[in-house]
Amino acid sequence: MSFISSSGHLIGRVIVMFLVLTSCFHGTHAQRQLVFFKHGEVVYRFMEGSDFKCILKNHQRKEGFIVELNDFSMITSNDTIAFQSIAKLYGNGTQRINVTTGIGGLLFIGGLGYIAIDQLNAALGYTPSGFDQTDRNALMVAGVGAAILFLRPRTQRVDRGNMMIRVIDYKSPYYLNVDE
Repeated sequence: MSFISSSGHLIGRVIVMFLVLTSCFHGTHAQRQLVFFKHGEVVYRFMEGSDFKCILKNHQRKEGFIVELNDFSMITSNDTIAFQSIAKLYGNGTQRINVTTGIGGLLFIGGLGYIAIDQLNAALGYTPSGFDQTDRNALMVAGVGAAILFLRPRTQRVDRGNMMIRVIDYKSPYYLNVDE
């Protein structure tokens, strides 16, 4: 009988200790983030637990889930990768394609805009209706613009002159809070 009561107190004490420790550390430990900067802007952001794919300088392909981020390396589910050995980086899908910038955006929006204005003029009766050769040319221009915009390489070269790699925590102004 005394063995049951003493082990019951021990289990109760362990549970209370666990609850106290977890409440003490709740909110004080923030997740570290791996951030790639290019010209002062965040280009890629990876967090502990996210999928990471890269090509090293010795042409090996590495991939895995990030387990731990250190100042100069990361531990993934498959290997340890030093930041200085990363040559190319696979995009993580968070980058959006900006349609309004560059030659591709100009061609894409210009071609579609010409077709829209021509069809509006035809609907108002200023020009004859139909899809003529100029509309086909504008459609080809929009197609070339779309090809320039959407056919991009799958990897981004990590150029040491233009891209910086940093591990940041909650104190950094570049930290992205994803707790919500």
